[in-house]
Amino acid sequence: MKSLDPELAVLSNELRRLDYVVVHHGDYICVRLPLISSVRIHHAPDGHFRFVPQVGPFDRSTGLFVTSGISVGVVGAAALTVGLAPLTFVLGFLGIVAMAHDACRFAVTEGCLTRLQQLIYARDARAPLTSTHRPLLGESAQYTFLDQREADTTAVNR
Repeated sequence: MKSLDPELAVLSNELRRLDYVVVHHGDYICVRLPLISSVRIHHAPDGHFRFVPQVGPFDRSTGLFVTSGISVGVVGAAALTVGLAPLTFVLGFLGIVAMAHDACRFAVTEGCLTRLQQLIYARDARAPLTSTHRPLLGESAQYTFLDQREADTTAVNR
């Protein structure tokens, strides 16, 4: 089993500090999410992170395809065998609920991906301050303000 990259170890500790469930899997980490979802985080040798959203054992697209295929297949089979009976409508409703469940998984994994990107960007943006680079009281250490431009006073013809 490969050892964990130091950058992934730091990110893993930061995620644990924020109460995420993080599991180490050799050379990558996995953030466990609700609805049987997770996000795998790989760190490339060139310094970039790669995120792979998962639904159970599948990647997110395959999970959506499997859910869609099973829903359509079950409703189609019910319609062919029993016709437009109440069972067909119940199975159709359950298929729609399964697709809504996948939509929730998309929202959960995308939210996690956004949070992970923000954490990595914020960590890279923070540079350790040395005594020679410390801002004076009242100086802004984080913000850069753009020059103010004069307001455009030309009239708009309508």
